[in-house]
Amino acid sequence: MQLVDWLSSHAKVEDINKERFGLELKNEQEIKDWNNDIENRYKKNQGDLNAKALESCSKRLGIPSNYINNRVLCEAINYFISQGDTDKADILFAKAIGNGSAEAIYLLSLLHTQSNGNIEESLDLYEQVSLLPPFITLSDGVSTIPNARVTDSLYLTASFYFNGIGKERDLPKAIEFYNKGIELKNEKCIRDLGLLYIEGVGVEKDIEKGLDLLKSASELGDPVSKFNYGMLLFNDSPIEGFKYMQEAADLGVEEAQNKVKFYKPTIEKILLQPNIEEELLEKQKRNNNNNKNKNNNNNNNKNKPSSNKSSSNKESEKPKNIIEKPKNKIIEDCDNVD
Repeated sequence: MQLVDWLSSHAKVEDINKERFGLELKNEQEIKDWNNDIENRYKKNQGDLNAKALESCSKRLGIPSNYINNRVLCEAINYFISQGDTDKADILFAKAIGNGSAEAIYLLSLLHTQSNGNIEESLDLYEQVSLLPPFITLSDGVSTIPNARVTDSLYLTASFYFNGIGKERDLPKAIEFYNKGIELKNEKCIRDLGLLYIEGVGVEKDIEKGLDLLKSASELGDPVSKFNYGMLLFNDSPIEGFKYMQEAADLGVEEAQNKVKFYKPTIEKILLQPNIEEELLEKQKRNNNNNKNKNNNNNNNKNKPSSNKSSSNKESEKPKNIIEKPKNKIIEDCDNVD
C-alpha cells in the first residue's frame, strides 16, 4: 500500500508519529515499494505529499496539514540518509526545518552526534528543539498529539549538560531540563533524576523521592527503571523486586536477565514456603550484623588467626548482601545515543 492511500483512508491519529506512520511492511517487495514511493515523491514534489492526499488526511484526522507533511519529509530524510544520499537529505532538511519541524532539527542534531561532527552544535540544536511546543493541537481545539522528538530532545539536552558533552558540565542546567522532561512524562528524564536523588548528585539526597521517581518511570514502561527499581526493592520485598526485574529481563535488559537467573531459586523457595521470606530477611540482617562485628574484631586483632577457616571460605562464596547497588544508567545511555 502506498503512503497516499494509507494516510487518506487507514492511518489513525496515533499512527502519525510512528515509524512509517504505523504502516507495517511484511516482506522485501513491500519495503521496495515504500522506498520507490519516496523516490518518486521526491522527483515529483521534492518530498512533499500531494496536496489532495494531505488535505484528505488532515481533514479526516484533525491534524494540521503542515505537521503531517513535515512527518512525511522526515521519513524521507531517514531513507535518504540510510542510502548515503546526503544531497537529497540536506534539501529535505532545509525544507522541513523551514516549516518549523522539531523532528527535522532533532534528526540533524542526531546526525552530528553520530558522525562525531560538531558536538557543541548538536547540543545547541537539541536545546533548540526542547524549547519548542511539546504538543500539537488538533482541529477540535482540545485534543493534542506529541510534537515528535521534543521530549527526546529534553532528555538528551539534560544528559549532555550532565556529562559535559559539547560544553562544560552544568548540573543545575541538567536538573532544569530533567524537570522539564518530568513535566512531560518522559520516562528517561524521570529515571535519571530519580537516580540522582538516590545518589545525592546535583540535588539533595532523598532516597524516598528517588524511589518514587523510579517507580513512575517503571510504570511508564522504561526497562532500565524496572531493573533499578526492582534491585532497590529486593532487600525488603524480594517478590515485588523480582517482579520488576523479571519485567526488565523480558524487555531485553541483559543485567536483569542475569539477576533473574541468579535470584530465581530464592524466589521459588519463598513461594513454596511463605514464611521463608521473613526468615531470609532476618537471616540477612543477622549476617550483616555479624559481618560488622567481624570487621570490628579484625581491626582490633589484625594478627589473630581465624578460628574457622573453612566456614569463612564457604561464606565468602555467597553474596554478602542480596541487593547490589545498581549501575547509574545515565552515562551509559548518553554514550550510546541512538
